[in-house]
Amino acid sequence: MRHFRTTVLGATMLALVLSACSSGGDGSPAASSAASAGAQLPAITIGSAGFWESAVVAEIYAQALEQAGFTVTRKLELGARDVTQPALLSGELDIMPEYVGGYLAVSYGGTPTSDLDASLDALRTAIGADGLVALDPTPGTDADGFAVRSETADDLGLATMSDLAGVADQLKWGVAPECATNPNCGIGLKQIYGIDLATLDVQTLGACSPAIAEALNASNIDVAQVCTTQPEIAAFNLVLLTDDKGMAPAQNIVPIVRQDIMDQAGDLISATLNPISALLTTAELAQLGNAVVIDGGSYADVAAQWLTDNGM
Repeated sequence: MRHFRTTVLGATMLALVLSACSSGGDGSPAASSAASAGAQLPAITIGSAGFWESAVVAEIYAQALEQAGFTVTRKLELGARDVTQPALLSGELDIMPEYVGGYLAVSYGGTPTSDLDASLDALRTAIGADGLVALDPTPGTDADGFAVRSETADDLGLATMSDLAGVADQLKWGVAPECATNPNCGIGLKQIYGIDLATLDVQTLGACSPAIAEALNASNIDVAQVCTTQPEIAAFNLVLLTDDKGMAPAQNIVPIVRQDIMDQAGDLISATLNPISALLTTAELAQLGNAVVIDGGSYADVAAQWLTDNGM
C-alpha cells in the first residue's frame, strides 16, 4: 500500500485527542470519562455513493468520528443521488460526502460555476431549507480534466489548458463519445480555450476509464479526457493540466450533515471533519484512489493508513 504524505493536524484536532486522554474532574479514569462523553453523543450513520472515492472518504470520516467518541454505522456504496438524497432527508443517513457542483445541479437544480465560494454559498442556501449543512470543502476537486504524459508536458512546456491550446493540433486526443455535447469537453474547449476537436486527430474512449489512461501511458494518444482524481494519474505519473480559465464547475468534496445531528453534537463534528477536508487535495484524492483501485487496498485499511500518516 502506498504511504501518504505526512501532515500534522491542527491544534483543534490535537486538543480533541488530548481531551479524550485526560481524567474527568471527579478523578475517574480517562476511559470512564471518554465513555461517559461518548454516551452523550448522537449515533451517526455515514453513507457514500457507489464508487471508490466517495466510499473511502466516507470511511475516513467514520474512523475519525469514532476516534472522537461517536458510534458510527456505515452504509458505503449505497448508490446514486436518487438513493442517497432521500436517505439524507429521511434521516436514514446523517452524513454524506458530496460534490459541490454536482450536488447543487442534480439535487437542487442550481447552476454551479468554477467559482467555489459562489457555488458553495448557493448550495448552502439550497440545502438549508432541507435541514442540511455543508461543512468546509476540500481543496481537491473531482472534475472533468485533461492529462498528458510527463515527457509531453516537459517537451512542450505544458502546465495549463491555455498552454495546451497552443499545441493542440500537434497532438492526438482521446475523449469520450459524448464529448461533443459536453460543456466541460467539446463545447467548453471550443468556447473557452479555442480548441476545436472537429479539426484535430481524435480517438473516442471512455472518459475517466482505465482504458483511456492506459492508451495515454502507451503513447497511443497524447491527451486524455480524465477525471481529475483518477487513480491512474498517480499510477502512471501523468500530468493533469490546470483548468486556468475555469471551464469545469467546482466539484470539491464537502461533508453534508443533517442539522439535527449538528445540534446534538455541538461543534465536535465540524472540528473533526474540517481538518480532514483541508488535507484532501486533488493529488491526495488521486493517491487514495491509487491505494484502493491500483493497489487493491480495502476502504478501511486505506482510510486508517491515511489518518495515521496525517497525525491521527
